[in-house]
Amino acid sequence: MAFHKSIRNRRVRRTIHKEFDLQLTSMMDILVIILVFLLKSYSASTNSFSSVPGIKLPISKSQDIPYDSLHLIVTPEAITFEGNRVVEFAQTADTLNGGQPSYAFKPEDLDEGNMRIPRLFNSLTEARKKAEILRAKSPARDAKGNPLPFDGVLAIQADKRVKYDTLRKIMYTAGSADFRVFRLLAMRLDP
Repeated sequence: MAFHKSIRNRRVRRTIHKEFDLQLTSMMDILVIILVFLLKSYSASTNSFSSVPGIKLPISKSQDIPYDSLHLIVTPEAITFEGNRVVEFAQTADTLNGGQPSYAFKPEDLDEGNMRIPRLFNSLTEARKKAEILRAKSPARDAKGNPLPFDGVLAIQADKRVKYDTLRKIMYTAGSADFRVFRLLAMRLDP
């Protein structure tokens, strides 16, 4: 008889727990946790490195995403820094007729033994000064409490037909303006 009682009790227990109410507060907690996870894992980037019409970028297999940095574009017509056209290249008759771009500088666009580009140097120096002012006002500090130093990163987006000499002059000019890290952008080769 005791055996029959326990079976009856189990049946009663099952009928008691058959009604299950969904608690709204628990579901809200789960949704908030998922939302916080998605917001933390979302990477917001302010850089917008897009391909410029008229240039052919080299191709790379690297899957790295470029860091936020100042952006310099070298097209067959000109050098553009942060959306402002800084220096225009000298156009030859062959270039104007659809030939290979020359990427030649005008004589008045160079100084220091034809190595530095003064207008590009002035633009880069101005951008560096603005960055240093912003870092001085930023709450981010190093271990000693000083503002973080200028990182000097410059992203260069150049046509694959750019001559080495032209790229060397651009990098020399950027180096003299305290830009020490160059990121040469390329098109990603999708697998």
